[in-house]
Amino acid sequence: MGVKPRKPNKEGFKVYEKTLKKFAAVGLTLTSVVGLVACGSKNNTTDSKKETVDWASVEKPGKFTVMVDGTIVKETNGAAEFYKYYKELTGLDIEWIRPDHSSYADSVKNTFASGDLPDVVLLNSDYLANFASNGYLWDMTDAWEQSATKNSGRLTDMADAVMAGNVLAGPDGTKALYGFSPTRGNGCCTYVKASALKAAGLDPDKVANETMTYDQYYDMLKKIQAASSNKNYVISTSGFVAGGNKPEAPYTNYLPEFYQDAQFTFYLKDGKYVDGFSEEAMKKAMDRLKTAIDDKILDPATQNASTKEARNKFTNKDANLASSVFTYWAGTWDKNLTKLLPDQTDSLVAIKPIKEVGKYVERLAPAWAITYKAYENGKAEGIFKYFIDTMLDGGDIQVAWEYGAKGTHWDDKAETYTVAGKDGKEGKTYTAAEGEFHNLPSPETPSTLTTKNHIDPDLAIAGFGDKEDPGHKAQDPIITECYKMFNANCEMVEALPTTEVLSNNITDINTKRVEVLSQVVLGTKSYDEAMADYNSQVGAKVTAVIESLNETIK
Repeated sequence: MGVKPRKPNKEGFKVYEKTLKKFAAVGLTLTSVVGLVACGSKNNTTDSKKETVDWASVEKPGKFTVMVDGTIVKETNGAAEFYKYYKELTGLDIEWIRPDHSSYADSVKNTFASGDLPDVVLLNSDYLANFASNGYLWDMTDAWEQSATKNSGRLTDMADAVMAGNVLAGPDGTKALYGFSPTRGNGCCTYVKASALKAAGLDPDKVANETMTYDQYYDMLKKIQAASSNKNYVISTSGFVAGGNKPEAPYTNYLPEFYQDAQFTFYLKDGKYVDGFSEEAMKKAMDRLKTAIDDKILDPATQNASTKEARNKFTNKDANLASSVFTYWAGTWDKNLTKLLPDQTDSLVAIKPIKEVGKYVERLAPAWAITYKAYENGKAEGIFKYFIDTMLDGGDIQVAWEYGAKGTHWDDKAETYTVAGKDGKEGKTYTAAEGEFHNLPSPETPSTLTTKNHIDPDLAIAGFGDKEDPGHKAQDPIITECYKMFNANCEMVEALPTTEVLSNNITDINTKRVEVLSQVVLGTKSYDEAMADYNSQVGAKVTAVIESLNETIK
C-alpha cells in the first residue's frame, strides 16, 4: 500500500537545504508554487509500481511521533487532557511534538533540514508539495482508496476537490496523493461593522443581502469615512498583498475588492501559463489601490502590518484609531471578531463578494502527511489506518477532533457551569440537561466557551451519516450563517505545479513584485517606470519560470 518514498541522498539534500534557506528569505514559504486547488479536479493516482498490502490485516502501529501546530488545542488550552482522551478512544501511543505556534513553519523547516523527522506532520500546502517532490513523504494513494473514510458514503460534495489538492508530483515527477486534509481550507470574506454602516446612513441588512458593484462598494467606504471619527483609513489589512513583504497565497485575499480579476503570480490562462503580475488587470488593481491610498481609505503603513495588527486596528476601543472594514477568515472569525468589538451591542456584516470579484477565494487546506521515517519503521500503513483514517469516523473520534476532550472542552452530562465575567462583571451561568451537548468554558480563556478543535465542523469533508453532528446545535448561528454565505460564494482556483526553475527563482521574483506594487501604490514611481525595472531585473527569470510551467502541461 503506497510507494516507498525515496530517501534523499546527501548531495540531493544539500541542494534541498539551499531551497529551504530561500524559503526563509520570504517567510519560510514557497507560496507561489501552490496554495490553491482546482475546484472539482480529479484525484490523479501514480502509475508507479504498488506494493500489495492486505488492508484488513494491518495492525496498530507501536509508538509514533506526530508534529502539530496550534490548530490542535494548545498546551495552555487543555492539550494534555485532549491527548489523554484521544488515547482512551483509540489506544494509540503517540508522542506529540508541539513547537511554538508562532514559529511552526520555522520549526517544520528546521526539522526537515535536520533529517530527524516525525512519523506524521501537519503541513501547509507549500511544504507538502516540496517535501513530496523531494522524497520525504509517503505516497498514501492506495491507502486512501481503500480507506473506511473514502468508502463511507459520508463524504461531502467538496471532498474530492479538497483531496485533489494533495495530489502532487513525487520525486520521479509522477503524481500521487501525499497528504490527507480532513477539512476544507476556508478563505476570507469582507466584514463591515454594523455601527459604521448605520452611522453612514446605510441599512446593515440591505448591505448583507445585496451584491454590490465596485463603485457601490467604494461609495460605501467613502460614506463610512465621512461619518467616522477619524475621517480616514477605513480598511484594516495586513499588506497590499496577503503577507505584506512576505507574500502568501492566495495573495489577493485580504483586498479582493481592489484586485478583482488580477493575478499576483503565474496562472493558467487559455491553456498556457502566464505572468499575471504583468497583465493589464494588475495595472488596474494598482490604480484602485493607489486611489484608496490617495483618498485616505487605505493607510500607506498597511503594507508592513501583521494580521494581528490589522485585527487590533479593527477592534480598537479608540474610535479615532479604529477601522470599520476588515477582510479576514470566514466563519469562526466572524464570532471571534464580534466578541472583540468595543461595543458589544455592535455586530458585523459579512458582505457578499462584489460583482467584479464574483467569488471569494478558498485556500488549499493544511494536510496530514506521513514521512519516509514511518515507512522505514514499518508503521506507515498502521498510522494511516488507525490515525489518519479515523479522524472522520463519524463517531467519537471525529467529535474529539472537532470539539476536544470530553469533560474539558465539552460534555453531554447534566451540569451547571459558569463562563467567567470580563472587566469585573459577573459571569454567566448555564444549565445543561443529561445528553445535551454543550461547550465548556475555555481552559485558557474562561470568559469564553470553547468552540472547536482542529476540525472545524462546518468545514469537515465528511459528516456523521444518518446521525447528526452532536455539537452542531451548540454552534453559534453567527458562525454558521457566515459559513453559509461564504460557502455559497467561493471557489478554489488551480494550483501551480512545482518546478525546479520556479523554486529557484520565485523568491527573487516575488520580492521584486512586492517592491513594484509598493512603488506604484504609494506613488514613488509610475507604473511604466516600476515595470521597466521589473522586466529588467527579473524578466528573464519570469520567462524561464513560464517555460518550465508550460513544460508540465500534458
